[in-house]
Amino acid sequence: MDEKERLLKVFKNEEVDRVPVICPGGMMNAAITDILDQVLVNHNVEVMDMVNTARKIREEIGFENYGVPFCMTCEAEPLSKSIDEGDMYCEPRIMEYNDLPLREIMKSKINPQKDGRMPVVLEAIRRLKNDQVPVIGNITGPISTATSIVDPLRLLKMLRKQSDLAYEFIHYVNDFIIAYAIEMERAGADVIAVSDPTATGEILGKNNFEKFALPMYKELISQMNRRGTPVILHICGNATTILESLDTLDVAALSFDSIVNMRLAKSKIHTKLMGNISTQLLQNGPQDRILRLTENALNSGVDILSPACGLDMSTPIENLKSMTAFAKEQQVWGH
Repeated sequence: MDEKERLLKVFKNEEVDRVPVICPGGMMNAAITDILDQVLVNHNVEVMDMVNTARKIREEIGFENYGVPFCMTCEAEPLSKSIDEGDMYCEPRIMEYNDLPLREIMKSKINPQKDGRMPVVLEAIRRLKNDQVPVIGNITGPISTATSIVDPLRLLKMLRKQSDLAYEFIHYVNDFIIAYAIEMERAGADVIAVSDPTATGEILGKNNFEKFALPMYKELISQMNRRGTPVILHICGNATTILESLDTLDVAALSFDSIVNMRLAKSKIHTKLMGNISTQLLQNGPQDRILRLTENALNSGVDILSPACGLDMSTPIENLKSMTAFAKEQQVWGH
């Protein structure tokens, strides 16, 4: 069973030989220093550097996918006032928020095939497309993108004081995010992974999560489901308070941070679960603890094994390989 077949069968609830082990890209980024030392220019900007980084992550670490891009700024870039595109060792970041009125910002028509670095990502997906390894297109969720375009405090205050306008702006953002996801699928992405770190229960609260985030996810997931493309949704932090809300989503898999008890999540959520090996442990080791935690995750019933969040760039390849190798050995032992 090849890597693409295995992952897609998990989403279809079909029998597989073992649990897939992946790291999607985007926020859940495995572009660590040991990998990037081999990159020529800038994997955030240059198409072939992006492609080669995705390939090296699979070949040298053992994750069973290709995933691009390696940052969370592509969606916000066309509407932000200033952005630093980063380099091999520093992720792109928003330097200056857009301070125009929201209705002025919403007059802009974003085209994923032309604007910012989105065309670079789409071309990288086209070059990575293949028959055996799943290609994952990474999307920054609507709340996080909205709070990268404008000052987060400005928007979070508006959730209370100008909730209708805030909702309209987040919906506007969600619309071009969906358009970007569709272009990723057309370019060859087998799976769309959405990470929305600002949309935690801890930041938004349960009520605001259900009012401002959940409808956006439902629309995005519905659009991709109609196209037959699975969606993974990653929520940062302690998602325990919003598990019931997340269970209303017709999503292929939910990915959680290491603080979430996966046995508890499995008892409350009907969909597939992905996660959630501590990135701090993966960074610092020791390897025997990484193996124990990996075994525990598999025994807790995760359907897809992955790091719990984005990896620190100093994470050693050998620590990551200990996790991926252990997962692959379960095929021999009949997990």
